[in-house]
Amino acid sequence: PCKALLKLSDTTVLGMCIQRAKHTGQPVFLLTSDQEEDDLTVGVASESGADGIIRGSLSNVLSRYFMLAQSYPCEYIVRVTADNPLTEYEFVNPLIDYVHLNNLPYACIEPSLCPEGTNIEVFSKQALICSVNADKSDVNLEHVTPYMKRNLSSVQCLKGIACNRFPLDCNNLSFTIDTLSDYTKVARLISTVEQESRISWREPLFVQACAEFAFNDRARFDFGRNHPIS
Repeated sequence: PCKALLKLSDTTVLGMCIQRAKHTGQPVFLLTSDQEEDDLTVGVASESGADGIIRGSLSNVLSRYFMLAQSYPCEYIVRVTADNPLTEYEFVNPLIDYVHLNNLPYACIEPSLCPEGTNIEVFSKQALICSVNADKSDVNLEHVTPYMKRNLSSVQCLKGIACNRFPLDCNNLSFTIDTLSDYTKVARLISTVEQESRISWREPLFVQACAEFAFNDRARFDFGRNHPIS
């Protein structure tokens, strides 16, 4: 609870997600619950420059995406979770182009080619509608894309783009924040990279620099994947 509001550098986990996402040139929305406790989340999103805010069911996250698709004219939606402050936004526009050119309903970067917590998912509005109608399980309602991953497309890797961003073994690198321990590791990594590399988290090469630091200095940054690659 409230992990999206934890401090990272001179912002918060959520603030870092939104402000870095804005550099893609795509509109950025916060999809959060309509519960009173998420009023703080809405405040951070507004201050960070979110283009819009959708509030809906606490447990049915998928329905918030459907609300977005109904209220905003879009062909594709890029899903980023607010516990991944080091999402690699340089993947966004190439993957949008890829799914558009190949008429794919769903795609993400091959997980083994990038650190956990840096990946993105892109899916079409029609894929979202199909998921809403076909799978009403609790898992799908909470995690949004299980049905799409199972039924609408295999993973699309864009191997060249991923390997250019992360030319190293990413199988044991995880920058996602599931636990307090994850948060302290990621916060320390971000602080170290900013201080020792003199590079800001706002810069395009920041996530790549974090991966290199974590890979080359396992003594300080003992990252392992929280979720096995399936």
